[in-house]
Parts: sequence; C-alpha cells; structure tokens
Amino acid sequence: MFYSPKHAAPKSAPVRRRLAGVAVTSVAAVGGATAMAQPASAAGTVWDRVAACESGGNWSINTGNGYYGGLQFSYSTWKGFGGQRYATTANRATKAQQILIAQKTLKVQGPGAWPVCSKRAGLTRANGAAASAPAASAAVSRDTVRPGKLAVDGKRGPLTRKAIERWVGGSVNASLSRADYRLLEKKVGGSVNGSFSRADVKKLQRIVGSAQDGSWGPKTTAALQRHLNSR
Repeated sequence: MFYSPKHAAPKSAPVRRRLAGVAVTSVAAVGGATAMAQPASAAGTVWDRVAACESGGNWSINTGNGYYGGLQFSYSTWKGFGGQRYATTANRATKAQQILIAQKTLKVQGPGAWPVCSKRAGLTRANGAAASAPAASAAVSRDTVRPGKLAVDGKRGPLTRKAIERWVGGSVNASLSRADYRLLEKKVGGSVNGSFSRADVKKLQRIVGSAQDGSWGPKTTAALQRHLNSR
C-alpha cells in the first residue's frame, strides 16, 4: 500500500494527517513499492531516506496530487515555513532548499509531519536537524553545471536560457523575450513573429534531435541542452 503525506502550515493546534494505506500515484510513478520499502539503513542522509520513501528520491517530482518535491510538501506547508523564498512549490527548489524547509517543519511538527516515512527512515528531531546538505542560497540557479557545460536536466533554468540567447544572438539576460523568440525562430527557419508556434517547435526539435511532436517539454529541452553543449 502507498502513503500520501499531508503537511500543514505552522499552527498551534494539533494537525491531523492521513494514515498509512492511502493509495496515491507519486511513489508509483517513480519506482513503486520497492521505493516505499527502502530500509532506514539505506545510503545517504536521513532526509535522503525520507525522500526515498515519500517520492522515490525524486526531488523535482510533481504528479499533480497536491504534494511537491522529494519530501512531498503541500503548497500551504511550503509557503507557511518560508519555502517561497526559494520557489513557488517545493519541486522547483533545490534539494538543499527543500531540506532546509523540512528542518523548519521538523522543529515545529516533529517527525509526525511524515508519519509513515519518518519511522521507516529513522527520522528524529536530532538527526533531522543535524543532516547536512549543500548550501541552500536563495540565489542558487535551477541549472547545475559542469565547467562550461549545461546540466542535461530538461529544465529551462537561467543558464539554459542564457545559452539559448547566446546561440541565437539575443540579449543574454536569462529572460527569453519576444525578440529572443523571433531570433530563435529565425535560427530554426520558422515563422519569425515571436509566437514560437508548434510548427516552430517541430523545427527546433528536428535540429536538436528530439521527437517532433510540436510540444516543448523536458525531453526537447534536454535535447537542446545536449545540442548547445556540443557546440
């Protein structure tokens, strides 16, 4: 059986949460029951183990079930504990930023904020507060890169947007303007009107070697990142 977590924003009254046994799709989508059953002795920090149980260890997951990121924050909990300093929802923040907000949640609500997965992971107030993570600066880019290279992660973060702008000869400010899209359309042999239509997307997909379905999703972005890295 799968478990759906239910956090709450800071409040003085006790918080009621769902119990184990509620079927959800998030873990099934990233690894199924084997991810849920991962033992507390698994490698990584205690937060890695909680994430393995909650989301299969996918820190950017959003299945549409109302919970986001590796630790499956609800929108209200993420906002209530200051997560929107980093991103609107947890799945858009870095792993380190999610752990920082989880530690704040843990301090107020205790391990019971993750009633099933905290037990499976061995989470306590002490070890959760001490779990180390990379610096969680609000200015951290959504792109993590090797020197001179884009991360092939399928995300149009600031560095990817700058690389696109450099590729087409636009303003390199990490904000794809209508003028930048016109340059991109010209680059791919498209309509050159700034709308970047499905037909234009297909032309881009043909150049970068992605499936030509006219939809610019993560797979197209990843193919574009590989193309830009190869230049």
